Amino acid sequence: MLLVTSLVHTGTPAGVAEYHARFPSAYESVGKARRAVIAFAREWFRGDDLSDIESAVGEALANCAEHGHVSGTHIDVRGRCDGYELTVEIADAGRGFERWNACEFVKPLSSAPRGYGTFIMRRLMDEIEYTERGRRVRLLKRRPASQFADSSERFG
Repeated sequence: MLLVTSLVHTGTPAGVAEYHARFPSAYESVGKARRAVIAFAREWFRGDDLSDIESAVGEALANCAEHGHVSGTHIDVRGRCDGYELTVEIADAGRGFERWNACEFVKPLSSAPRGYGTFIMRRLMDEIEYTERGRRVRLLKRRPASQFADSSERFG
């Protein structure tokens, strides 16, 4: 089920756009949800920044599908951009985890075959925060100041 609650541009770069969608809690939803978020983010981000967002969102969604899967539930995806910062929140109905398992200082061992998701998200995004015992992750990416001139043409 795809539900876009609002896409609002108020005529200035500071206008706020919001996105909300729910996807079935399954691996099959990861690609669809990632593409939907990137289509939303593409309004403000390009190049490496957009690729970073795509990778981080993909990691968060894959974690939901693998660790937060509960049959018959959804992955809730919300996006918000004010022209300067993009926030993406992704939530699942799983059991969650202890916060220390995803702390900023945790770096997986180079010999570890898994466990790089949170580390990768922290490297690619400006901020990452887990809430609701790890069932919700908030990813934040700020636009480089050099891109602000480009957005005024779109909103003006």
